[in-house]
Amino acid sequence: MRLLFILSALFFTGCSTTNSYEVSQHGGMRDALRMGNTQPRISFAEVASKPHAYAVGALPNLDGEITIFDGTVYTSTTQDGTTAITVAADEKYDAATLLTLTHVESWQDCMLPSNHPLEKSIELAAIIQGIDTETPFPFFITGSTNDFHMHVINGFCPVANPNLAAKFQPWRLVGSQSTPITVVGFYAKNQEGVMTHHGSNLHIHGIIDQDGTITSGHLDSVEINDGAILFMPGK
Repeated sequence: MRLLFILSALFFTGCSTTNSYEVSQHGGMRDALRMGNTQPRISFAEVASKPHAYAVGALPNLDGEITIFDGTVYTSTTQDGTTAITVAADEKYDAATLLTLTHVESWQDCMLPSNHPLEKSIELAAIIQGIDTETPFPFFITGSTNDFHMHVINGFCPVANPNLAAKFQPWRLVGSQSTPITVVGFYAKNQEGVMTHHGSNLHIHGIIDQDGTITSGHLDSVEINDGAILFMPGK
């Protein structure tokens, strides 16, 4: 896919790249998704005050998903749970109620370890590259998947509220054929209920480019095929 080729070419810097970064949290999973505190917390103008932003999160009132890749803000929304639309730089939306955010200028890349669950593969690669896995860090992956489950929120979180009425059901996409994908996310230990859902150290979104049509959303699960490239901040 064109998107994946561009990303690989643009961000290939080798494992000797140096870079500093910070991860900031705006709102929390439990507070927004379970307690219902979904007011705007950070504007996209604030996000763009520094270049090379990367983030995952949700729109105010849980009206949709936010995925930010190298400063481009993708908002994904659904009105009825049966269709969804992803728009880049949509002027209709200007803030997030929930956002895990970083700014990274350059990345180091390596082959994503295989034969492990995704979370473990990322942890192993980070340790090898000297990244502190006790501190939250961003990453992205370019590759393909034969098995993924994606959703776009529709006013309520389906993880926090599994018995939603039909009109509040999220839009869901299940992949069972080889699909090029960019996975954007954060590895964060001891951040359950804040940066991650309970039972996970990951918060990940997917970006899929199908003949120029972008689809993005929260990844409930994804199995990455062998040969994928993992990008982590340079040391």
